[in-house]
Amino acid sequence: MHAAIVLLILILTYIGMAAGRIAWLQVDRTGIALLAVIALLASGEMTLDDFGSAVDLPTLAFLFAMMIISAQFAESGFIDLCARTITETRRGTATLLALTVAIGGGLSAILANDILIIAISPLLIAGAQSRGLDPRPLVIALAAATNAGSAATLIGNPQNILIGALGRLDFWTFLTICAVPAMFTLIVVFLVVWLQWRTRISQTVLAATLDPPPITVHPLDRNQTIKGGLRPCWCCSCCSRPRCRAKPVR
Repeated sequence: MHAAIVLLILILTYIGMAAGRIAWLQVDRTGIALLAVIALLASGEMTLDDFGSAVDLPTLAFLFAMMIISAQFAESGFIDLCARTITETRRGTATLLALTVAIGGGLSAILANDILIIAISPLLIAGAQSRGLDPRPLVIALAAATNAGSAATLIGNPQNILIGALGRLDFWTFLTICAVPAMFTLIVVFLVVWLQWRTRISQTVLAATLDPPPITVHPLDRNQTIKGGLRPCWCCSCCSRPRCRAKPVR
């Protein structure tokens, strides 16, 4: 009976996450997760002590720091510069797609994926539409590339931080193990998207029918970009020190 209650809450949570929101409750994914926690506590299947023992505070603090650094890169105009580098290339759609995969994958290895996607996607879509290109394959490639690239480093995503904690892996050991599979995956992303979309990426009629997203342009601030660049370097060096390696999650 107890296992059935937990399974039911898990299934309902995943359904809500997949739907994105519960319209009649006006609750988004964050609210759905909180409702799941409340349901588990109310059912008596978990206690506050159980939740406390499952949370690794150093990992959360490190993730929060990476989100701040990623936000600084976005506000400094660096993300805008990367988007312009992609969309302003004049070497053909294959190069455009390759740059999307390479830049998206590279940035996701050192920045928080969520902020990166939110910051660069509208710029990428607007830039592609301004050239009369269908932005959908670029956005699909960006989404897949950021997931693939983030697997290369210890700071790429929250899952990697937990894996590093459990495996007692420092930054460089994790990179040595995961860099090659991540790069191979980026190549696969490019090939699959190119094979599926190569004949449709330059369809100007379809591109013109899509509503352009609202965008906020951030002029490049070199000083703020340099400051943001120094902080990930400090975080990476910290992860490489034995005394700074994350403790195993209880």
